[in-house]
Amino acid sequence: MSTEDIDDYDRKILKIIQLDAERPASTIAEEVNLSASAVQRRIKRLKDLGVIVATVAVVDGKKVGRPLVFLAAIEVERERKDLLGQLKKWLLAESYVQQAFYTTGASDLTVVITAKDVEEYDHITQMMVEMNPNIKRINTSVCLQVYKRGSIIPTD
Repeated sequence: MSTEDIDDYDRKILKIIQLDAERPASTIAEEVNLSASAVQRRIKRLKDLGVIVATVAVVDGKKVGRPLVFLAAIEVERERKDLLGQLKKWLLAESYVQQAFYTTGASDLTVVITAKDVEEYDHITQMMVEMNPNIKRINTSVCLQVYKRGSIIPTD
């Protein structure tokens, strides 16, 4: 799939549904000058192509008892594929892990973790180290305030 497969109509539709995925095709159609059925076909095509990878609800962590956000900068002993694969599998399976990035720089991975309190975060990181002995060090930053949280990708 290349960017040539996505035209200006697709880009406009993507911009709209990233802000509100429940918006009716009829109102999107009015905004982009297409029929509602054409909008529906395009959205289905974008899903089939893997451009749209999920339609989710964004939940406020504070309102469900998970007010804290931690950034864990993880250093590993050795960058062996098998050990990194094991860690990646663990990160993907844990619901506390919101995002995980394999990075360059001082740490090998940066992980965003949500927790109800510091004790829970400590428990999570202890489990992470026990299950992944390749972890050398975890440097933690506590988010004092979230200025922006989003998943909108610019389409233009």
